[in-house]
Amino acid sequence: MSIIDFSGTGENSMTEWKDGRTDRMEGFIKEFRDSLDKNEIGLRFLSDIISENEDRVRIGHDNIIILGKLASYAIPVRMIIGMITNPFRENGSFGMPRVEVHPRGNWVQWHGNACIQSKAGPDVPASDVIASIVLALLSDEELYNDESQSSFRSSLLNLYGLTNSPISDIIDDRMSSKGAILDKNEGEIRFKGTHGFTWHLGFADPEVRSFAVSSSIRDSPRRLHMEDTYKWISDCKNIDKLLAELSLYPRGLMGEHQEETMEILGSYENFHSDNEFAHHPPFLNSVARYFAPLAETATDSDPPLSEVE
Repeated sequence: MSIIDFSGTGENSMTEWKDGRTDRMEGFIKEFRDSLDKNEIGLRFLSDIISENEDRVRIGHDNIIILGKLASYAIPVRMIIGMITNPFRENGSFGMPRVEVHPRGNWVQWHGNACIQSKAGPDVPASDVIASIVLALLSDEELYNDESQSSFRSSLLNLYGLTNSPISDIIDDRMSSKGAILDKNEGEIRFKGTHGFTWHLGFADPEVRSFAVSSSIRDSPRRLHMEDTYKWISDCKNIDKLLAELSLYPRGLMGEHQEETMEILGSYENFHSDNEFAHHPPFLNSVARYFAPLAETATDSDPPLSEVE
């Protein structure tokens, strides 16, 4: 595209600037109207969803209310209308507002919040995106198993924990698909690592805010390596991330294998990992006590954490 010099005063400059001006204006107005028409179609789609699921979806005083199989959800109506009406307003925001997540059939003050990831392209109107999210929350069991919805899974886990709840069965199935066992009686998640290690993520201790990390070999006693991931690991409650990382250990902690470990962890799209366990000396020292090949990598800058005998 040529650059027009508006500073010129000659007749050619003014002619070039005016050429096509009417066509451009008409094209702009048409695109604007097309966008409005698409939103109108999306609104009819949303209206049909609500009408066809009136026992599970309704418009409340302040929210779109969705009764899912795993939980109950609320999407703030005024915020959505404001974002569509004037996204450029003061304190305006791009993107969907967070969805409130409440226990199934129960509305609580201290609810969870989830950011539902929309896969809509840039040409999909906002009303269609809202309708699609309502549909997804109606089928929240499928949404839970969508790898891109880590925020949604985390909100449900924070809401219910890992004890018996509406999400127990779906968590059991997800753990099994990853080769892990959710043992509610023992209060832990168990899964295999390398070199005969079995890893244990403990959640039974009320003083542990996230997970305690222990290991065992065959039926040996558990050895505690990290008292609480909350203190040392970012995204410390992300079970998918913890399973992916620890399943590569202890081999992946060794200096000569850490680059390969980072490549494997970097292939996951639903979480970010920088192999934090390998950069925590007390954890390395603690594991090295039971895995001699790690001794050269482990540092002695911090004393190993206490073990469970």
